Amino acid sequence: MDWRHEDRVSELWSLIDAVWVVEEVEIARIRDMCDEHGISCEKFIEVWNALCDEAHIIINQAEERIY
Repeated sequence: MDWRHEDRVSELWSLIDAVWVVEEVEIARIRDMCDEHGISCEKFIEVWNALCDEAHIIINQAEERIY
């Protein structure tokens, strides 16, 4: 492995780390707090689910390039 490949792999792992954080959103807590205050969050959760799906696509593509 040359240094360019190592840099590329490092950048791809950084990309994965940056994208992965969308799944760390505490959706259950957000839903509970919204429910407690009568605030609708269904659209937010719908969009968050779509964002997680797109994050998986990016992660999978990055992993393909790593391996």
